[in-house]
Amino acid sequence: MNYFPFHLGDYAAHTAHLEPMEDLAYRRLLDLYYLREGPLPTDIQTTAKLIRMRSMAADVEAVLREFFVSTEAGWRHARCDFEITEMCRRQQVAKDKANKRWHGKPTEPSNAAASIPDAAADATASKTDAVAVLPTPTPTPTPVVDSGSAQAQTPPPPYRGEANEADIHPKAKVILAMDWELPEPWGVDAENLGWPAKTILHEAEKFRQFYTVGKGHGTRRGLKGWRQSWSNWLSNAEKFAPIRRVA
Repeated sequence: MNYFPFHLGDYAAHTAHLEPMEDLAYRRLLDLYYLREGPLPTDIQTTAKLIRMRSMAADVEAVLREFFVSTEAGWRHARCDFEITEMCRRQQVAKDKANKRWHGKPTEPSNAAASIPDAAADATASKTDAVAVLPTPTPTPTPVVDSGSAQAQTPPPPYRGEANEADIHPKAKVILAMDWELPEPWGVDAENLGWPAKTILHEAEKFRQFYTVGKGHGTRRGLKGWRQSWSNWLSNAEKFAPIRRVA
């Protein structure tokens, strides 16, 4: 994974008791978990070496025993497993939609998601881990009051793609939803420009992650603005890594 949800406030609240080296170890363990998209090695020394903290293996072990669960597969973290499973599910849905559009059949489900156990089962195995999990990155919308009206209004929902496009006013400024999926017309635009289907899906996932949990998180645009952002994204992607046009 290139990105993962991280809430500074909740993290600080659940890790304030950690010593500086333990805090560093936890952050690096989370990064390693998401990079591997799976459990960490059972051997403490091996895991400490992977996060460049061999001389502080005791701190690494303390963090593993507090926030992770030891299994036959290795050290697992329930929330990490949940986020990885969700990422795999979204990728599979996007692939199936694209293959239905371009090839007329869905792809085989990814083994990555199947290899991750039920996050809920892991959560029950460790109460401490359940307390220290990272929150979802999309907060519950709060009412906003228009400057010219005393009545509270609910902001428009995050843009999920074709799933709720009809429910959003064309002039409304919205953020991109975590479960956003590439609208078919956008994919057709890219295809007409010569982008291969597999590359379109890859760029769409990078686009989603950038605007939901990356540096673009919180960006608000109208529906036309988001489509233009996608067009600009493809232009920049081709500028830095030219694609091989298809006939």
